[in-house]
Amino acid sequence: MMLVKIGGSVVENLRNILYDLPEEILIIVHGGAKEVTKIAEMMGIKQRFVISPTGYKSRYTDEETIRVFQMVIAGKINKDIVRILEGFGRRAVGLCGLDDEMIRARRKKKLVVIENNRKMLIDGGYTGKITSIKKDIIEMLLKKSIIPVVASLAAGEDHEPLNINGDALAIRMANIFSCDHIVFLTDTDGVLDESNRAVERISFSRLNKLKVGFGMKRKLFEITNATAKKIVIANGLVKRPFTDMRGTIIEK
Repeated sequence: MMLVKIGGSVVENLRNILYDLPEEILIIVHGGAKEVTKIAEMMGIKQRFVISPTGYKSRYTDEETIRVFQMVIAGKINKDIVRILEGFGRRAVGLCGLDDEMIRARRKKKLVVIENNRKMLIDGGYTGKITSIKKDIIEMLLKKSIIPVVASLAAGEDHEPLNINGDALAIRMANIFSCDHIVFLTDTDGVLDESNRAVERISFSRLNKLKVGFGMKRKLFEITNATAKKIVIANGLVKRPFTDMRGTIIEK
């Protein structure tokens, strides 16, 4: 079984991605951060990004922003994927972690960030770390050959919506459902080296030794937790992302 993670940076190419999907049993996980930023700014909600002490860049999700996340990721993008799949003759159901509280997360009370070259402690906002994922709804859909389309939003301990890392969600779900193949669709030809050239193949043991940008660094960190036999980071902006795959194969 394959899990496909559609990154927010390639949502603009949804029709080509979904038309070219393999026929095998699938789970789709998606984000939508780029679209969230666009719509939030259209609504006059300024977006803030922070850097952790380990060098990871992430969005600071305040109360206004988490509302936009619900609207854009669990609403617009999730349902766009479902309706396009249905148009191509594939059965699909859109979900997010709030449905039956399928994905639970623990809200981060405080965040340590680097600002002006100093460590600072700030309120955690509406960001969470995944604690559990229920299997029953997705198992039911898979048995009926229906594609689960899962948005990266979780339920907190007080039932509040939380922004969770889409790559972390993809890896957790792939592990839980024993997916042997994971494809991450992003806006580059896979992992790029220091010369900005795509790395064709790389072993798990070398992932954390690569010098890459913030976004890819976080993705590679999450991938080190994967149990899948084959993982590919591929360009999701081309016309046929799966047929003419351009990316990096990560091997055990």
